[in-house]
Amino acid sequence: MKNLFTTLLVLISFSLVAQEIGFGFKAGLNFNTIKGDSEMANGAELEDFTSNTGFHVGATFTWKATDLMGVRAELLYNQKGGRQSFEGPSYFTLTTTNGNTVATSGTRKQSLNLTTSYIDIPVVGYFRPVEQLQLYAGASVGFLVSASVFGEMNYTNGTTSTGAIVQDFVYEIDGNYLSDKPGEAFFDNPAKTVTIGNNSTAEIPGSAGVYYEYPKDLGNLYKAIDLGLVAGVSIFLNGSLYVSGRVNYGLSDITKQAVDVSLVSKSGTEFNTLDHDDRNFSIQTSIGFAF
Repeated sequence: MKNLFTTLLVLISFSLVAQEIGFGFKAGLNFNTIKGDSEMANGAELEDFTSNTGFHVGATFTWKATDLMGVRAELLYNQKGGRQSFEGPSYFTLTTTNGNTVATSGTRKQSLNLTTSYIDIPVVGYFRPVEQLQLYAGASVGFLVSASVFGEMNYTNGTTSTGAIVQDFVYEIDGNYLSDKPGEAFFDNPAKTVTIGNNSTAEIPGSAGVYYEYPKDLGNLYKAIDLGLVAGVSIFLNGSLYVSGRVNYGLSDITKQAVDVSLVSKSGTEFNTLDHDDRNFSIQTSIGFAF
């Protein structure tokens, strides 16, 4: 009898709690950028970070502690990232058509549009000062599922150590940070070539992966987990339909130092790595429905 009474009590308690749990869904746009350190040369900043647009979609789970406050957890597919540009003194190693490698120095102008996709799990506490308004704040953890990029690399004013002039060239960058391999590229048929001085030529890809300039595998640039803080406001248009805006500020450095390499200089054939702190930052707008 005692065990039966305990079981009934647990079931009744679970039923009462379950009555206070609501479910819903949301979707919307993300306006993303990366808050990062800029690479420097001669006191000048060579990198610039600007925003791009992504989206988010997913489910919400809300526990109402009272009519005024509670806790909400979300399970979201969430796109982050941003645009990154570099312009300044740089280097490039060419492989001639007869198999020799030639180190050059010149000017690089590179623009990238990065989209990193995460499964995000934000957990927030909320407060409703009035029935139509909800203020909330909390933390989130994200698990990286993809990291794609496209852009362009333009190399000009190149010279070799002997003073030979390298013909200007440009190619597209189109790749995935989680799957591309060192040296991976696609060449036109016939391949584009550039001249090096008067006697040598080198093939240039039409499109290259993100690790095309890496002579060996250093791993993936982006870390698997992203931690962040979230805060925002929701306005309920009726009892269930709402619009929301929030800020998502990353707490984690999203890049690995061993793979984050300098575009300004190398040490012989080895990359110089950067101890830069790169963080995700997003402003999100949503429309949602809560049951």
